[in-house]
Amino acid sequence: MKRKWEATLKQIEERASHYERKPLSSVYRPRLSKPEEPPSIWKLFHRQTQAFNFVKSCKQEVHVFALECKVGDGQRIYLVTTYTQLWFYYKSRRNLLHCYEVIPENAVCKLYFDLEFNKLANPGADGKKMVALLIEHVCKALQEFYTVNCSAEDVLNLDSSTEEKFSRHLIFQLHDVAFKDNIHVGNFVRKILQPAFHLIASEDEDMTPETTAREFTHFSETPSEQGTCFGKMSTDIDVGESWTSNSEKLGRLGSAQQSSPDLSFLIVKNDMGEKRLFVDLGTW
Repeated sequence: MKRKWEATLKQIEERASHYERKPLSSVYRPRLSKPEEPPSIWKLFHRQTQAFNFVKSCKQEVHVFALECKVGDGQRIYLVTTYTQLWFYYKSRRNLLHCYEVIPENAVCKLYFDLEFNKLANPGADGKKMVALLIEHVCKALQEFYTVNCSAEDVLNLDSSTEEKFSRHLIFQLHDVAFKDNIHVGNFVRKILQPAFHLIASEDEDMTPETTAREFTHFSETPSEQGTCFGKMSTDIDVGESWTSNSEKLGRLGSAQQSSPDLSFLIVKNDMGEKRLFVDLGTW
């Protein structure tokens, strides 16, 4: 009996010593929702379609966010939650740092850019200067074709660079206007970057005229049928009357080579030494 008691006492002392070294957290994290409100939502899905289907069944205003399962492996899981709850945990959980909101198809969205280049493949590239020049070019285009005023102060500039890669994410916080959807964003961006596409084609000695014509057919001088639309936005993000820029204005961007802006700063090299744009065109 005495030995059993001594063994029990030793276990208690060891456990007490453990909690002295690693005490239980005294911080209580309350639920974000108030008792009278519905419970908060935090649900994970392996497929994007499943996440959006769940959003349709929710009465609360929730959104879909993509998270990297493991940084760098390209695999994603999809989180459904509110902006408030995401921000609450985002500030304290490192595994949420590599996440982004998935914009639904046909949803009104802001003008945004993903910019990146490999530092080793582009030793002379000045990333900060390239970002500043791109913002200046985009602001001029918005003013010329839509009479929308903006400057670098209206751009949310997010830095996600690493030792190997320069990476920025730009979101243009335009006043009371937005694009109809991300397809229209892509049409606008490709149109204003046409001089850079033509520059890459002209500098590539291996590209024949036939290849050049075929490669850039989707960057036509006239707008596509969908065009590039803006819509007036109210405070609840409803889209009011929209308008499409006329082909005469958009046609100016690629018409005369001598009047085209110098966008050579946008041309970088990938890991294989091939020329590409600083702007990631796969995001639209």
